[in-house]
Amino acid sequence: MTTASVLLIESGRASAPSYASALEKKGYSVTIKHGVESAVESARQRMPDVVILDAASMQTSGTRMCRATRAKLDGVPIILVVPEGAAADPGNGANVTLTQPFTVRKLVNRVARMLPGDERFALVAGPIQLNLAQRKLRCLGRETRLTPKGAKLLEILMQNPGRLMTRKVLIRQVWQTDYTGDTRTLDVHMSWLRGAIEPDPKRPKYLKTIRGMGYRLDIPGKD
Repeated sequence: MTTASVLLIESGRASAPSYASALEKKGYSVTIKHGVESAVESARQRMPDVVILDAASMQTSGTRMCRATRAKLDGVPIILVVPEGAAADPGNGANVTLTQPFTVRKLVNRVARMLPGDERFALVAGPIQLNLAQRKLRCLGRETRLTPKGAKLLEILMQNPGRLMTRKVLIRQVWQTDYTGDTRTLDVHMSWLRGAIEPDPKRPKYLKTIRGMGYRLDIPGKD
């Protein structure tokens, strides 16, 4: 069973309290960062299951930081911790906002609720495994957390192995639009998927481009 990972963004001040110890006691793998940029860099190496942005430890509302984190790590649940008396901002980008004071147990419970982790929702095609609940992709010994659109795109391809999926069909099903005047977004998402799946993304073995038409997921050895 994979240990759930928590990315904790908090103050770098030694005197500032930290939730890291309580989270680690509950069995979570905790990575501590002191800013959005370093947090995003860390996430590129291993996408977290949950982000906790402890704005209270930085003595700020955290709205700008939370929005910046959401823009960079779209699809990852974010818990924003704000200091007592901070004005509520429904547009801060957080999934959950906790206002101090509260118990550590409340925070831990919130984290647990954001970890569906039910492997029964997994799709398998050759070496590719996709957990739909957590949007986790496992392939060739690597694990990647996908964005909602990336997971939906891969889900459609995995449900149709060996079948040509036209650009029009993919755009309609993933982005809910019939506009195909600009397919760069689709191409970018395919590039990301190849980076997570292919041994050599420049020479794709699984995610094939059918020039002028669309894409196809090939699973070697599968008729």
